[in-house]
Amino acid sequence: MAGVIQKIRDKAGLAVLLIGISLLIFILTDLLQSNPFVQGLFSGRSDLVARIGSEDIRYAEYNALYERALRNASVEDPLAEEQIKTAVWQQLLTDKLYAIEAEAAGLAVSDQELYEMFVSDQPHPLVIQVFSQGGQMYDKARVQQVLAQAPNNPEIAAQLREFEDYLVQVRLREKYDALLRATGYVPTTLAAYQNTLDNTTLSFSYLAVSYSAVADSLVPVSESDIRRYYKAHKAEYRLREPERILQYVALFKEPSAQDSQAVYQKTLELREAFEKAEDDSLFAAANTDVRQDFIWRRWPDLPRQVQDSLRGIGQVIGPYLSDRGYVLAKVDSIARDSQPVYRLRHIMIAKGLDSVAARRRADSLLRVLKPEKFAEAANQFSDDWQTRFSSGELGWYTASGRFGKAFYDALAKAPIGRLYGIVVSDQGYHIVEVQEKSDRLVRLAFIEKEIVASSATLSVLRQKAQQIARAAEKNFEEAVQQAGLNLRVSPTIRPSSASIPALVGTRELIQWAFSHKAGERSGVVETQNAFVVARVVSASEPPYREWEEIRDQLEPKARNAKKAEYILKRLKEKGGSTLEALQQAYGPGAYVSRAENALYGGIAVPGIGMEPKVLGVAASLKENQLSAPVEGTSGVYVLQLTSKKVPESPTADVARSYAASQSSTQANLLTGRFQEAQKERLEVEDFRYRFGF
Repeated sequence: MAGVIQKIRDKAGLAVLLIGISLLIFILTDLLQSNPFVQGLFSGRSDLVARIGSEDIRYAEYNALYERALRNASVEDPLAEEQIKTAVWQQLLTDKLYAIEAEAAGLAVSDQELYEMFVSDQPHPLVIQVFSQGGQMYDKARVQQVLAQAPNNPEIAAQLREFEDYLVQVRLREKYDALLRATGYVPTTLAAYQNTLDNTTLSFSYLAVSYSAVADSLVPVSESDIRRYYKAHKAEYRLREPERILQYVALFKEPSAQDSQAVYQKTLELREAFEKAEDDSLFAAANTDVRQDFIWRRWPDLPRQVQDSLRGIGQVIGPYLSDRGYVLAKVDSIARDSQPVYRLRHIMIAKGLDSVAARRRADSLLRVLKPEKFAEAANQFSDDWQTRFSSGELGWYTASGRFGKAFYDALAKAPIGRLYGIVVSDQGYHIVEVQEKSDRLVRLAFIEKEIVASSATLSVLRQKAQQIARAAEKNFEEAVQQAGLNLRVSPTIRPSSASIPALVGTRELIQWAFSHKAGERSGVVETQNAFVVARVVSASEPPYREWEEIRDQLEPKARNAKKAEYILKRLKEKGGSTLEALQQAYGPGAYVSRAENALYGGIAVPGIGMEPKVLGVAASLKENQLSAPVEGTSGVYVLQLTSKKVPESPTADVARSYAASQSSTQANLLTGRFQEAQKERLEVEDFRYRFGF
């Protein structure tokens, strides 16, 4: 017997050990699958989130910033979380870029300067904002007291240090922006010269041969032509960060008919208890999925289902269907409003400059107007443009309506369903028809049960997505077609992209996309609102887009380049000393026209469109001089300048005003483009997508 007991003990010990190992494996598996940082380490990937210049941003640092932002925001909405992810990155990037430049420029914030941002005669606006919360005004003495007491309170000291660090970043940014804006200064002399250039007008005749006039068959485009064009224009296809385009199918987490029926039944079961509840608001708050305020509501503000069914206090109305689910509404109280509301339509004759004539017009219209012609008359005669083309319908009108107190007070005398007037307002003279009047105030308690996809429905959708994923291994498009679903194509997505059309919570999908190449397919990826199966159809990596990825963009440009060669060659062969002779020699497809008063400082040529080369060449010509052929955006042109009108030099006042305007424009351009220019110069690398950020 003792031997048996010992064997049981031995086996029990082994069982406990096995259970312990299994539990450890389970915990580790969950950790590996749920934590992108740990996943990255185990897959041999760095914990590098971004590289800004020579500074590496590691996961621990970035995640601490993100977690703090989440705590401060206290959000539960997935869309808000995505916005926070973007905001955290943008703030960090801005701080780092400015800090790098501020250090290079020798900018700093001294302790005394920081102190004066808190307590000087002109404290920093952010300090005023922080110390004016809770209904208190900014008070220098109170701020000084907080600063003095902070060292004795660790919590306040930590918060103050964080705020001071932020203020230093802000002040450095302000200083560097000031330097940038100063470099945008345009001297008055230069502004005067630029003003003269900008207002110089050019008139010229031109011969044009549009690329569209040359048949595509005359200039076949080969692969080598496309590659040659790409090589010559490679700089135009510079890529700053990776890009992907996806094909994907989405099975949305929409509730089934059974889910809707189940929610209806659940709501119906609450009705009897709701009727018996003594505290309506408390019962509703405890049972609703969508909270609504327990307040007095005017009649127009009540749901139509309540308006149609309301009989008295204690009545429970519903369940009725809303945008989100099924609703029960219990009438808690009914009262009378001292300021009733009116549903009406009107025709207004504006007073204008002659109020007497306007009043006569309104009186005349009222005498001949028939109720059945009201809508037609409003559309034709009313001067109220907000309602003129909606038959004069004002909807429910309250005491705070836009026509003032006199207009509202007059409505009390108007009979329901009959024409009434003339009602006078500051704006004009009105013919009104009050269709309904209500002075009822109703307080309701609402229970709204949301209709959402059940676990059973989600399981069915997940299984269907898995079936599509398996079938897609052979033919992605065919698998989607056989499933009877729409094949979607994403716009170009980047690591910093926060969304994909129709999908919510796409971080995992974007993370997958940038760890795979063109042609590779995903399994089932779950987003907030769908189960997704995707395929990468285009994958571009810095520093340049591959020509194969943009072939569709390159081919028409390469063809136009060959058409330009064809046109230039033909013009050279045919020859001609005048535009008309060139036109005649070239034959069909060439035409001669004129451009009058084209502004040198403009961006378009009258009759031609956006052709900056044409403007530049025209400005360089002497009168009656014939230009060499100009290869433009839309065709090839030969120009002959007929006149160049250079305005007189601007007056001193005009020059100073132009200089101020140009300086402001340049300053705004410099500060606005600073970050993009710095990102390019420092070759900022963004790997947030690897970690779900």
